[in-house]
Amino acid sequence: MKKEDKTVIREMVKHKNLETNIPAYGGAYINAVYEYSLIRLVLGYYTMKEVEQDTGQVSADAFLAQAMERIHTLLFQTILGKDSVEDDKAALEEIHSVREELTEKMTVLTAYTDTLQIYEYVLNRIEYRITGEKIDVDETELAAKVFGYLFNDRDKMVVNSKIQMVTGQLPIRMTKNRFFDYLTDTLNIYKGSDKSSVDGFVDMLQSAALLELPKGYGTDYPEIIKVIRLLEDMDLKNMDLVAYQALMEQFSVTTTRLTELVSNYLLAVELVNNLYAAMLAGPYQKNEERETQICISMLEGLHSAFITNGEIPEFVDEGFVEIEGVQELLGEDIMQFESILPDVISDNKDTISRLMSDEMFERLLRISKLLSGSLFVNLEGDERGKEESADTEYITAKRDLLVGQLTEFFDTHAKEVNRAVMAALFSHMPVLFNSQQEIKEYIEYSLGHCGNPSELMACAKLLEEMMAEEC
Repeated sequence: MKKEDKTVIREMVKHKNLETNIPAYGGAYINAVYEYSLIRLVLGYYTMKEVEQDTGQVSADAFLAQAMERIHTLLFQTILGKDSVEDDKAALEEIHSVREELTEKMTVLTAYTDTLQIYEYVLNRIEYRITGEKIDVDETELAAKVFGYLFNDRDKMVVNSKIQMVTGQLPIRMTKNRFFDYLTDTLNIYKGSDKSSVDGFVDMLQSAALLELPKGYGTDYPEIIKVIRLLEDMDLKNMDLVAYQALMEQFSVTTTRLTELVSNYLLAVELVNNLYAAMLAGPYQKNEERETQICISMLEGLHSAFITNGEIPEFVDEGFVEIEGVQELLGEDIMQFESILPDVISDNKDTISRLMSDEMFERLLRISKLLSGSLFVNLEGDERGKEESADTEYITAKRDLLVGQLTEFFDTHAKEVNRAVMAALFSHMPVLFNSQQEIKEYIEYSLGHCGNPSELMACAKLLEEMMAEEC
């Protein structure tokens, strides 16, 4: 970071020379995010072009292909445009629309992923019954090994993550009421927190348990939903080896396809976020760094390669040498600029308005969200300090909603699917055990009271694989 920028930040924190420092801070910040966004945009655009060249998946996906066409047009009209755009409202509305539509598609793909994970849990646990394969399982020895695996790391966050993964694989041996008690205890952790935090957690649980399905579920990507319908209708009690192997083959093909789709959509949303950020900064930036012009030149080459369905020009590859390391340096600068942005805006509203900089700071706030690393962050508004707290009544209402939805789900699905849903929810819940002894007893009880040999063997295999990954 330049010495003068550090001085501006220090003085801003002390509320000194605001009439001079606010414009200087805003200008330096927006120059940094413009250059940073362009570098990330180049990287994402290049990767997307490689995906298309290597697999053809982008053009083969009608929706993604259309989204990319809109991105190409916006890039040409804004960043690569020779004439400055005084009113970029229409372009910003368009990029926002692309982002919203990609997010909707990603929500459907996430729901498909959650569904397939539920049925993968079920399929794994009937495998040994159908194939007739046997593996020896010593429940006591396995429980001790799993317990040791959980606590061979001193980092509490790592331990908690392991506990969530393990409880998501252990045999579920509890009544619905006991499970609902766990759910209640989990939600009570959020008492006193912001309502939005509670809502977000409940939304995540509803999604993982297939209680709330998004618009487009069942119609988008019919090749995936076709296999999901087969899984929903499978006869778990009477399935033979031939039927099981055929279903597993379709399952494998579908999960591979879904993984490709998710990867491509994540890349597309990241691409849109960086283009969006660069477009927001464009009218205000006065970045004269050499690397900025190199990025624009690289984007021109990539844009041309996309439009003409040609190869990536050599000068684009050469450009990466010129911008190497710049992203990391700018990232550090941006973190310092961003760290004081909320206070700058809240403490200096009148001064910012008097300097006619409201629009620039509103854009910086939105840019900070787009570059936050949370690809699907909500861009609308900034309610910090205005949130209502979740009281007992609010928590109870959310708990009753979930219990009602789960009760209906459990009443209409096979016990194997219900256990899979419980396991999925456990893997998303914060750790509720009060001691290592309590965890030890839970593991021993779960493995020791699993009366289904096929399920026990499957759990043993999955737990062994999980522990082996760390070796």
